[in-house]
Amino acid sequence: MASSPNKIVAVIDDHRYLRESLKDLLEAAGYECELYESAETFLTGRGYSLVDCILADVRMPGMSGVEMLQALSRMPSHPPVIIMTAHGDKDVEAAVFQAGAIAFLKKPVNADLLMSWLERAISKYRGS
Repeated sequence: MASSPNKIVAVIDDHRYLRESLKDLLEAAGYECELYESAETFLTGRGYSLVDCILADVRMPGMSGVEMLQALSRMPSHPPVIIMTAHGDKDVEAAVFQAGAIAFLKKPVNADLLMSWLERAISKYRGS
């Protein structure tokens, strides 16, 4: 499922190899990627104003993915957020959706499922 090259996804995860692997996958599908090692770096750099979708881990040193979602929800607008985790349980999943995520994906992330959610999220966000 190819995407137009101007769709930008922020990948926020503290594991460098996972960030780079996701970037390879997304770029092969036609997305541009911005990589961030922490939620704080992403928010401080105002990365949310530059991207069409956010793909973030739940558990990271410092601010968690849920805390980042809560910070984003206090802003006038922000792109859709897809949360991924290797440590998901029903309580984590409930917190993620309560904070405003559009999807909750378990690691290892299924590439087809990820692409489907990205297309839906970006189409809805862009109103196309």
